[in-house]
Amino acid sequence: MSGIFIKPTVAEQFRAFLARGRVLFFSAPCGCGKTALAEELLKGKAVYRLFAGEADFAFPQEEGWDILLIEDFQRLQEDAEQKALCEWIRNYPEKRFVLLSRGTPPGYLMAFQYAGLMQVLDTYALLFDREETRSFFQEKGVKITDSELTKIMELTSGFPLGIAITARNMAQGRPLSSELVAQGFREVFHYFETAVYRQFDLPVRRFLLELSLFESFDLKMVRMVSGDPRAGELLDWLQHNTTMMRYDGIQKFHFWSQFREFLLWEMGREYSEEKRRILFNRGGLYYELKEEYPHALDCYTKGGDYAKVSELLTRNAEQHPGMGHYYELEKHYRGLPESEILASPALMQGMSMLCSLEADYDASERWYEELKQFAHRCGKQDAAGKQARSRLAWLDISLPQRAVEKLTDTIPAVFQLMRNKEITLPPFSVTSTLPSIMNGGKDFSAWSKRDDFLYQTIRIPVEAVLGRDGVGLADCSVAESKFEKGEDISARILPLVSRMNEIQRNGTPDMEFAATGLLIRSQLASGQSEDARQMLETLRLHFCERGLTRFLPNLDAMLCRIALHAGDIDAAELWYREKAPRDPLHLNVMKRYQYLTQAMVELANGKPDAALLTLAPLEDYCKTCARHIDGIHIHILNAIALYRKREHTWQTHLKEALAVAEEYRFIRTISVYGAAVLPLLEESDREGERKWQKRLMAEVRRQAAYYPAFLEPPIAPAEELTATELQILRLICADKSNAEIGQIMDIKLTTVKTHVSHILDKLDVSRRSEAKTVAKKLRLIPEHL
Repeated sequence: MSGIFIKPTVAEQFRAFLARGRVLFFSAPCGCGKTALAEELLKGKAVYRLFAGEADFAFPQEEGWDILLIEDFQRLQEDAEQKALCEWIRNYPEKRFVLLSRGTPPGYLMAFQYAGLMQVLDTYALLFDREETRSFFQEKGVKITDSELTKIMELTSGFPLGIAITARNMAQGRPLSSELVAQGFREVFHYFETAVYRQFDLPVRRFLLELSLFESFDLKMVRMVSGDPRAGELLDWLQHNTTMMRYDGIQKFHFWSQFREFLLWEMGREYSEEKRRILFNRGGLYYELKEEYPHALDCYTKGGDYAKVSELLTRNAEQHPGMGHYYELEKHYRGLPESEILASPALMQGMSMLCSLEADYDASERWYEELKQFAHRCGKQDAAGKQARSRLAWLDISLPQRAVEKLTDTIPAVFQLMRNKEITLPPFSVTSTLPSIMNGGKDFSAWSKRDDFLYQTIRIPVEAVLGRDGVGLADCSVAESKFEKGEDISARILPLVSRMNEIQRNGTPDMEFAATGLLIRSQLASGQSEDARQMLETLRLHFCERGLTRFLPNLDAMLCRIALHAGDIDAAELWYREKAPRDPLHLNVMKRYQYLTQAMVELANGKPDAALLTLAPLEDYCKTCARHIDGIHIHILNAIALYRKREHTWQTHLKEALAVAEEYRFIRTISVYGAAVLPLLEESDREGERKWQKRLMAEVRRQAAYYPAFLEPPIAPAEELTATELQILRLICADKSNAEIGQIMDIKLTTVKTHVSHILDKLDVSRRSEAKTVAKKLRLIPEHL
């Protein structure tokens, strides 16, 4: 058995290097096993070994070698040595060069890489994935369970050194425990300390320790935190001579997790608590100046500057009440003394909205009343009283539990107060970063019954009250109301598109997203899914360029919905794995658009139970806050899930959705589900107005014709697998032998073979490897197996 585990991908690259290359460049930090791996790969070959930076470093003059191995290559700094190496590579095509470096490939070697003569094995190439880690432990004679493997991957992040130490300790018969993990970390840290940290000059050590407090950093932050005038030079030196940092972007960095843990361990030994607090407060100042308040508050809290925490929460609530990062800042709000909140109208407003978003409506109303009493105690000319009254008006319009019907009286009244200069209304987020006005910050279904009348009567006060958020709002909202009712809105869309420059110039990104979102939904409803996708991708690019990242979660969810319509299940599955909330026990109502999208993907994956679980927490919220449109979507998705489970209660949900949709004359809220809802409508008992139902069915059939596979679950095997066969299929896909399966399942080998034969027949394959491919395609097993 080999002493060193070689990843199959690395072995393949090494064979390609011997056959066609000249240079193999290992670029990875300490702990990735570069030296041991190179020695194993080069066994039995004629190798000449050099150490860069040594006083006697010189290129070989004698013959008898085929491969030149240079360790600590990052220390090769002399121009003459660099030029000599390039000449050797160019002039001796029969020779091979293996370079082991803790830094990145230097510029003078890049020409060989561009010419295809140099291959680079970076950190990612050397890290172990889950299956490679399992194989490593098997080679060492250590059996580990799936849960132990998960824990090992979490602790080591795939670093070979951490994995090797853990395997060695467990090979001695010791179980995976907190004590074994702690010992492993100590070994890794002592190795890093000797092999890396103590090799750096004192200024570099101090520089590294101070950066380690922060998960990510850029040059400006580095300068502010370190206070070192040479910060730029030091960061540049680290980039070129080490690979301990990863890139979050062109100018954003963070340490590899294991090395950061080591630096934090080292800092605990060298820095006092007071010195760490100073560094955190410097980081807080950096984020404060960038108005990245969640990060700033985290730093100030760790730095113990609670006065700053209170000041920033107040400023954030004053500047950004409409998009006040309530969930992100919750722990900071909750950490303030109540007396401090009661002294600030902005903080009382923030607490009222935060409690409402958490569905604690009693607490929300309590803070509203506290703010009301504060305003009452202040004189009419008192600036604090004016601010309190302004924020009360904001809450009257914005609180989710406030009925929309009352807004027809509230908004004109607020408009009059503004004209009389009695209040100054804080800014809003009309859409809550959703691609909709009708179903954004509020559900305006009630207004849709009188959309033309309201457009004529309260358009001016609405736009005046909302300021920048009102630019384009009336035109967009009335067009969206008509769209939901199934009307042709092409005549309304064109004027709205022509106002887009005005919205971008004088309005808000919220309105830009809502207007563009309506246009995209209109394209999708017309069968133009590719045009819709391209327009949304363009909007996403523009928002990223402008730093409008708060829109990305809902924007990506909208892209996922387009992918589902277009039958691009892989794209939808990627969103589901990487971006879906997938935490039904911690409801965040601001993510409801994402929850609904998640349920759609689960239905498309043939997982109706998962979809029902995702939707369940939203139902009470929709009832309490009169979210009629969301309620229709939830009932339709519940009906589809229950129908596929063959449970008769699907009819109750469908009838509820149809009743609400008919009340508001909505068509597209239901017809968007096309082929997925069509069989339910055809089987249901028809109730309600025949004319509306006829229009609905026509639009549903049209969508079913455009997108016949929308939310269609994967095709099941010709004959369903039994529960036992599904268990055995998972073990097959985990590369277990028949004997191992028999041992795990406690059944005879002949019985295992019979089950395996039945599984292959049902999946219509002849090999076990093919069964794994088909099982993943049919989503019978998790993707990671």
